[in-house]
Amino acid sequence: MDTIGQRVYARRKELKLTQTTVAAMIGVSSASLTYWERDEIEPKNKNLAALARALECAPDYLLHGATSGKQGSVASVHSRVPLINWDAVLESGAAEEREAEDWLYYPKQCGSKTFALTVSNDSMVSPYPSNKSYPTGTIIFVDPDLPIKAGSRVIAQVGNAAQVTFKEYREDGGNSYLMPINSQYPTTIVDEDTVLIGTVIGSFMTE
Repeated sequence: MDTIGQRVYARRKELKLTQTTVAAMIGVSSASLTYWERDEIEPKNKNLAALARALECAPDYLLHGATSGKQGSVASVHSRVPLINWDAVLESGAAEEREAEDWLYYPKQCGSKTFALTVSNDSMVSPYPSNKSYPTGTIIFVDPDLPIKAGSRVIAQVGNAAQVTFKEYREDGGNSYLMPINSQYPTTIVDEDTVLIGTVIGSFMTE
């Protein structure tokens, strides 16, 4: 079975790129690329994402070789999602360029900017067992490329808050609101200082 290093080497040769060129595209030394291709060190997080972009392939392909390396394979390009800290949501740059706490797989096609967060409070917990809830520890997947509509669960920045919030987007009487599922938390009106960052497209809770 091919190793990560062998796939990096083969894909680089297929694109007719030198180690120096690829290293410059990523922002690492040529020696780092040599270590990766020899399987002495495995590229991680930002370097893995940058390497995949430089080699025009999916991170999944470099790690596992199970899918086509070509960018045309949308599902393989977008199935691996960075789990990031809430403080990192407001950082500039693509999701895969932020410091990832882990990498997760989303089972359906999603946008290239999709990222995951771990719910840290009970504001989106319903008092009714039959209703959808997001208890502390739930992992939510957020796609910034999807349009936000009434009823969407969203990630938003309210005013100049240093951290974002997870709420349901509602429209009523010409106004828009960010509403918690848990009524013990306040509802916030969406105004010109509110930034709607992305739509929650799925969630996962470990047993």
